[in-house]
Amino acid sequence: MTLQLSGMLKSQGWKVERESGTAYFYNHAPWVAPLAYLHILFKGATKRALSDNSALLRLPKYWLEFLTVQNGAILFSGAFSIYGVKETGALLNRRDVFQRGPFLIESENKSWQPKDRQREIVIGGYSYDGTLAVLDRDKGTVSAVSRKNHNLLMSWAGPDEWLTEEMDRLSKLFDKSGKITVGGERTLPG
Repeated sequence: MTLQLSGMLKSQGWKVERESGTAYFYNHAPWVAPLAYLHILFKGATKRALSDNSALLRLPKYWLEFLTVQNGAILFSGAFSIYGVKETGALLNRRDVFQRGPFLIESENKSWQPKDRQREIVIGGYSYDGTLAVLDRDKGTVSAVSRKNHNLLMSWAGPDEWLTEEMDRLSKLFDKSGKITVGGERTLPG
């Protein structure tokens, strides 16, 4: 069964306050910016987007299933992001901030390549210093590694453990209104 971030967010007390054609927006955060939200959860990827990216990126079946349910997310005011996919040739809608898409697995892997490109793929990241969340395609493990030198900061047995533990850990760093209560460096794993 595929992990659903919407259920995790709901269980933590976060509420959908806006929906667009591409995403669900949780907990308006006007102290960040007038149109900011604490969490943005992108709607599931289309079959075409998954097809266009699965062979190119060699995404494991379980990660494709995850992207079918939620095509990435920007969580905790951007402290933690999960990357998504798009259809080949799809244009970015710059006119409406609420029609945005996720950060893309393909472009993130071109910009910040994992150490072992044959075995690993970057599936997310942390904004404080650019720490990468790297999926080992063969083993199924997820590791948090430094963007600059690829030093291992933390590892998890799989994506479900990574997401469950990180969502729980990060939720404790924000108050009920969604304001961070600690220094930004604490948003990093490890």
